[in-house]
Amino acid sequence: MNPAAPNIVWIYCDELRADALGPYVNSAAEPGFSPRTPAIDALAEHAVVFRECFTNSPVCVPARTAILTGQPPERTGVYHNEAYADGFPLPAGLMTFPEVFAGHGYRTASFGKHHAPAALTPWQHTDSAGGGMRDPFGGHDPAELDLLTTPGTGFVVAGTVPEGTRYPPERVTDNTVDWIAEHADAPFLVRASYLQPHTPVIVPHEFSTLPDPHDRSGGTPAQEVSSPFESAFADVSGGQGLSAEQLRRARTAYHDLVSWIDSQIARIVAALERAGVADHTVIVLTSDHGAHLGETGAFGKHTFAPQSHRVPLIIAAPGLAPGHRDDLAQSIDLARTLFGLCGIDAPEGFGGRDLFADPAPRAIFATIGFGAVWSTAFPNKMYGGYPGGHAWPRRSCVRTDRFRFDMTTRIDGRAPTPEEEEPFLADRAADAAERTNLAEHPQYRSVVARLREMVRENARGAMEIDDAVLLDLCTAALRLHRPS
Repeated sequence: MNPAAPNIVWIYCDELRADALGPYVNSAAEPGFSPRTPAIDALAEHAVVFRECFTNSPVCVPARTAILTGQPPERTGVYHNEAYADGFPLPAGLMTFPEVFAGHGYRTASFGKHHAPAALTPWQHTDSAGGGMRDPFGGHDPAELDLLTTPGTGFVVAGTVPEGTRYPPERVTDNTVDWIAEHADAPFLVRASYLQPHTPVIVPHEFSTLPDPHDRSGGTPAQEVSSPFESAFADVSGGQGLSAEQLRRARTAYHDLVSWIDSQIARIVAALERAGVADHTVIVLTSDHGAHLGETGAFGKHTFAPQSHRVPLIIAAPGLAPGHRDDLAQSIDLARTLFGLCGIDAPEGFGGRDLFADPAPRAIFATIGFGAVWSTAFPNKMYGGYPGGHAWPRRSCVRTDRFRFDMTTRIDGRAPTPEEEEPFLADRAADAAERTNLAEHPQYRSVVARLREMVRENARGAMEIDDAVLLDLCTAALRLHRPS
């Protein structure tokens, strides 16, 4: 064990959009929007902020599996939340990066939400208290929470905890702070894994009374539909019927909860300072994926639109010069990057790159969905079919420094026909919001052909789980676990 090895604090949030944080705000794109994230702002002043980082799958279980293993969905077979079912088969010998750190003398722990396949056992110590998986309402009667729901589907979008009542997610911070105090004498890797600001966005009362961060801009999300796939997801989300005032409330609640997260980060940083290890600790802030906040009527994640696909990544480390980076990064880069910062040779099998030592890739990839004959958009609810009588498809995306291209790669348990691919192309140089589909534009024909082949090449040899086996696992186990 290297006695000079730094500690690691990994702050991991669920559905945290990059553009909800001060270091990522584009004042030209949304004038008047002022995130209330002073602790994150202060952290970023001494950190490297990656402004073009994207998840390898914009949904919980595959995103979390990818970041832990350094492997994309095509190499693990984990494409959607069905993989949370008990008994889901993973490739033999699949290793997580916390296990590597444990093998090098680190004490490892994770507090809060886990939501990865049961066959993965990354941590020496875990405590899910405050993680909210089974009870996103924190033990409160939903009737007490002033809930905002979507018309028709009844999905809960937002709510507020009554004044003077407890907020169970603070247990994640309590446990993390206690761990730091108890283990400051030896290298540790600890993860504070918050469910927040995941939908339903349930806000502590004292944070629901903060000034509206959109006071000067209105905060009404754009309603343009970019692609058939995104339109289909908006339809099953059911948010199109919300009024402008309800959409404003939903977005305000989200940013209120981000402010609560910021307050918890302040507590963790203070704990490091009290323990005398702040200058000897790597701090990572990131999320599994982003979230729609009413754009096109959608809520939650699931698409490759930037609000869902892009994630914050802020890394502060001893001796690391602060600044901003605009080269492509992806979630699976975290493992190799931490290995590099801590002087550990990356074991064979970890993908991605060391963000501080390796050159940027020409492209990064992401995938969501099993595309089975029975797949749905929301497998935990067994809800959400695709237009035309199809089951929910698998969708894959490639990003370069200029373009985003995504297409359907599996549907109804088979390869799609050309018509079923429904390609989407955005030229990010001219369309940063990625709302205009150029896939059928003659000027981009060669670009589409090149990127389509890159997606197909990335999928070659992809691991597949037998549809019947997976359905048996899901019907037996997802009824019990109900992942979010």
